[in-house]
Amino acid sequence: MKCPVCGCENPDDYKFCHDCGAPLILSESIDDLTKELENRDDFPILDSKKLIIIGYIIAILFGWGSFILSFFLGAYGFIGFIGLFFPGFMLNSKDPNIRKHAYIQLAIMIVGIIFTILFLFRLF
Repeated sequence: MKCPVCGCENPDDYKFCHDCGAPLILSESIDDLTKELENRDDFPILDSKKLIIIGYIIAILFGWGSFILSFFLGAYGFIGFIGLFFPGFMLNSKDPNIRKHAYIQLAIMIVGIIFTILFLFRLF
């Protein structure tokens, strides 16, 4: 195979030129690689059941855990806002089942955070 850059002759099984180091990929294979990259999904394949379970654990720990922290420790309850990032991540999924559970988890967290805020300001 002839190098397209320097013109050096290379064995057919070489992927790079042994003289200049340029890639020896044919234009057809570059087109195939481009098509493959365009069809590739940007998100990794995740086990949806595990992701949903982890989401509920995070929703309960951060949403309602902040209420428990506020009850015992005072103003540490605002840490519950950190947990909103995981359901936000899940809302970007293409799987409608994961998105549905993400909305439920957001509702669980928001209710817990609202109770925390009400408790911190002694509104109930």
